[in-house]
Amino acid sequence: MLITSKEYKKINNAKELKKSKSNLKKWFNLFIRLRGFNKVKSTGTIEGKCIACGKKLILEKFSDGSVMNGRNFHASHFYDADKYAGLEFYEDNVWLSCNRCNSPNGLHGNKTEYLPNLLKEIGGERFGKMGILAHQIYKADILTIDRMVFEYRDKAKAEAVRLGLKV
Repeated sequence: MLITSKEYKKINNAKELKKSKSNLKKWFNLFIRLRGFNKVKSTGTIEGKCIACGKKLILEKFSDGSVMNGRNFHASHFYDADKYAGLEFYEDNVWLSCNRCNSPNGLHGNKTEYLPNLLKEIGGERFGKMGILAHQIYKADILTIDRMVFEYRDKAKAEAVRLGLKV
């Protein structure tokens, strides 16, 4: 059933917004985690490294191509998502990390090691832009979030194909 954009905006209630944001988080984080891996031609393994500690991460998959050890890898925010809403889904702010560096029971993001590696990845200019965006008020509507869901679903699927995985 097709609806008008005016009718669609009416469904912008807290429950629908929370549901859409949860869906976006799933696809965005999957994209970030997969983006951090590359297939090694000589061995055929899929490897990445933690943005903070630099630990080598090896992605293992089941025979059907789905990820076996996906819980061992995180999408780690440099600027915390709960404090800086405008950077929660900002690609320069979120990178592949190991569960030790990113877990609440571990190193809580391991910012001291994260920062120099992040600067190597994105450079000072892009990092400075993030600092400015971090202090701006940001509130996304459901239309924007739903568009982002489709964008990151497609990006995650493209990364999965690149790595020979099934999502």
